[in-house]
Amino acid sequence: MKALGTQPIETERLILRRFVEDDAQAMFENWASRLDNLTYVTWDPHLNVEQTRNSIGNWVKTYDDPNCYKWAICLKENPDYVIGDISLVSVDKENSSCEIGYILGMDYWGRGLMTEALKAVLSYCLDEIGFEEVDACYVSLNPASGRVMEKVGMAFWKTIPNAVERKGYIADKIYYQIKK
Repeated sequence: MKALGTQPIETERLILRRFVEDDAQAMFENWASRLDNLTYVTWDPHLNVEQTRNSIGNWVKTYDDPNCYKWAICLKENPDYVIGDISLVSVDKENSSCEIGYILGMDYWGRGLMTEALKAVLSYCLDEIGFEEVDACYVSLNPASGRVMEKVGMAFWKTIPNAVERKGYIADKIYYQIKK
């Protein structure tokens, strides 16, 4: 495995790049402040753009670590305007595996953009970094996220019943994975 860090990735329609503090306003507007966009994530909506700027500031500091992988998702026609986020939420060097998490502003749902981003990051993880296995999980109440995983060739791995209890619901955690 090579620790390559967050390198820019280009796809047909997207630019995946490092976050910069100037992304705060777009991130706040597109997903960080939107309750309906955050139903299935662990964190609550940001109350103001300053809270978003602080989150990004913390991420920017971690980019010096070659084991940090966190991309801002931008449309090619507007590479300075962030519409989502995809990152490795955990890395297990011993088992040569990692877990990917992602979120996309709901105004951009249903266009295959997250599928395109996930496919590119999976390729980076397996072919460039050299992970043997990549996992991802979703809350059972959000099957669209599972469809994204299926479309990129990930296969069902396991279900942990009632593993998620937050925001007024209890749901299963469903894991998918892909091996080299």
